[in-house]
Amino acid sequence: MNTIKALRTTTGMSQSKFASYLGIPVANIQHWEQGKTSPPDYVAALISRVMKNDGYIKEEFTTAQIDMLRQTQATLAIEDLKIGKMGIDAIGKMLKGEISREDYQKMLKENYKSNGKH
Repeated sequence: MNTIKALRTTTGMSQSKFASYLGIPVANIQHWEQGKTSPPDYVAALISRVMKNDGYIKEEFTTAQIDMLRQTQATLAIEDLKIGKMGIDAIGKMLKGEISREDYQKMLKENYKSNGKH
């Protein structure tokens, strides 16, 4: 999961509605979420700030949290792992510091293996 998708899923908005909310082309959201392109770090930070001010999230993402999401996205891509609701919920715990990035990745891999996909 990447930073932009993590932010968008907290709102429950579709890509189209999220793009409209931010005033940017929906293609940008689609490309960022599909990994075709990556937004500069400052874009994720600005979106985080807007979402905090609008009450969607309690705190802005820090540079470290944005980096953590990017590293997690890279691991998911390398391992070709998909995440479900459990994985999305755990991202919130990871960002709050309740679990480490390493524990999150381990949990995903174990869940993936236990479902017979590996």
